[in-house]
Amino acid sequence: MVIFVRLIMKYKKEIIIGIVAGILNGLFGAGGGCIVVPALEKFLDFPQKKAHGTAVGIILIMSIASAVIYVLRGKFNFSLWIPVTVGGCIGGIIGGKLLSKIAGKWLRTIFGVVIIITSIKMIF
Repeated sequence: MVIFVRLIMKYKKEIIIGIVAGILNGLFGAGGGCIVVPALEKFLDFPQKKAHGTAVGIILIMSIASAVIYVLRGKFNFSLWIPVTVGGCIGGIIGGKLLSKIAGKWLRTIFGVVIIITSIKMIF
């Protein structure tokens, strides 16, 4: 029990970031990138590109956890899942390779624009 409490105290920022991102991911199917990337940069002093790369790994596990709940509750479309996942994997490879080629300023701008456009589309 003492070890558990020590781990929580040592990683409290990381755990809080994970909880917030996980709740948003579970509720909206999103939240990983728009929460984890800025949080890693601001609260944990991650370099921008490392934050993006690390967020992808965090989002993977978080999304699997959320997907299990959706599957168990019958809110998962298996026929759509495979083709979109194949496309997503191809896009992920391309995006991963592009990350090292894009300057930090442009990466931040592109990321911000995508978040703004997504937000506007969600509202309207």
